[in-house]
Amino acid sequence: MNLSSPMAFVIGAGLATLHELKTLYDSEDMWLLWEIAAVERMNGHS
Repeated sequence: MNLSSPMAFVIGAGLATLHELKTLYDSEDMWLLWEIAAVERMNGHS
């Protein structure tokens, strides 16, 4: 299965699993998690 870059980024940051993104979270949640991961990366926390 190919993942979109934002999904891969969220999964790689350890903020969610693929199963969670497919079943528990909606697209808005995924983008909020993406933003958290991006800020953490910019601040040097990951």
